[in-house]
Amino acid sequence: MRNKFFQSIARNFPTDRISQNRVLSTIWRGLFYLIQPTKPFEMLTQHYRLMAVPSRDNLTRAIIRRGHWEPLETKAFIGLLKPGATVVDAGANFGHYALTAANIVGVDGQVIAFEPHPETFDLLSANAELLSTDNLKVIQAGLSDASGEITLYADAANPGGHSFFEWNIRRSDGNKVTVPVYSLDAFLQKELPGQRIDVLKMDVQGFEMNLLKGAKGTITRDKPSVLCEVTPDALQRAGSSHSELLKFFEDLEYQMSVIDSEAGKLVPTNFEALATALTDTHAEYFDVLFQPDPPPLNWSTAYDRKRRIKDGNQTTQTGRYCFEAAAS
Repeated sequence: MRNKFFQSIARNFPTDRISQNRVLSTIWRGLFYLIQPTKPFEMLTQHYRLMAVPSRDNLTRAIIRRGHWEPLETKAFIGLLKPGATVVDAGANFGHYALTAANIVGVDGQVIAFEPHPETFDLLSANAELLSTDNLKVIQAGLSDASGEITLYADAANPGGHSFFEWNIRRSDGNKVTVPVYSLDAFLQKELPGQRIDVLKMDVQGFEMNLLKGAKGTITRDKPSVLCEVTPDALQRAGSSHSELLKFFEDLEYQMSVIDSEAGKLVPTNFEALATALTDTHAEYFDVLFQPDPPPLNWSTAYDRKRRIKDGNQTTQTGRYCFEAAAS
């Protein structure tokens, strides 16, 4: 009874405004904690409609509470999109970036979202069904350097942390599954031959270089903008390094910017400065935007970063760096 009642509330409440209106947010959260729904319900955000899961072991609970997901990263991502574009989302989870993109690229564009975890894929599929357009293709698979099968380890402590590396999960409950993987080059050649890719978003928990090696032909040919979570420790333990990842894009003459969540802005930088920061700060990850076009203006900026250290939950000052470059 309470689940049906709360679904009725959610359909009529302006949930797409709770991230911007403190009064609406307070009322909404009060209703949520008072009624305590236990089943997924349909909810509208600023960018899309989704099935929100009230369970604490699902990322969509954060959207229920806040009304948004990764707002600064989302703003940078939206800036890359235009009607008619083709977008690839690797590590789509419940579909935040894929759904956002699908509503912007429109009927003349398309989004291909890869999510290997079975239960998470089911939620992604359900959310794709809520779109008013039929331009989101969901694939239950991961992306790698070659097509085949691989073991995926579920993270019992982090619903966004399922990984192809057992050591890279915070807590294991023994849940693992064999899933298909594709190289992006091979997948596109078979499924969308000749299709240009405009944007690639990557959140693959230390598997970045595997993905990039399997997508090198596509990236070299199309020069898409790439939004990537760079995880230095995970890359090193996976037998790669953040230096190898940065060199991949440097060799293709990409420019780069760091998404600075503390300052609330996109900070252009260069490969040497970011490599130093990734080496010295011991940050768990940096969100980096790689673009084929240079920054439009000359700039010089100081960059302060606070990041949660991986082996603990405290926030730690990780260093101050000056990233400087001049656009040609």
